[in-house]
Amino acid sequence: MSLFFYGICILGALLGGLVLLVLYSLLVMAQRGDACLDQLEMEMLKNHKYASPLIKSEKSENLGMPATSDLYHGGPT
Repeated sequence: MSLFFYGICILGALLGGLVLLVLYSLLVMAQRGDACLDQLEMEMLKNHKYASPLIKSEKSENLGMPATSDLYHGGPT
């Protein structure tokens, strides 16, 4: 066999190894991203669970302003 054939085989092995390394690193990064997202979701749920009840509700603070349902049903005139 010639030197050219051995060079092609070595180059193919190097490129194949490089492709496998890139695929492996992409899989590892995806797993780490999923783990970080899971951890973030757990922290958000924990913070939401222990949130202060003094957080403002969705009700309007301005009592002079009619609610949306009053606007559609005529409301006080």
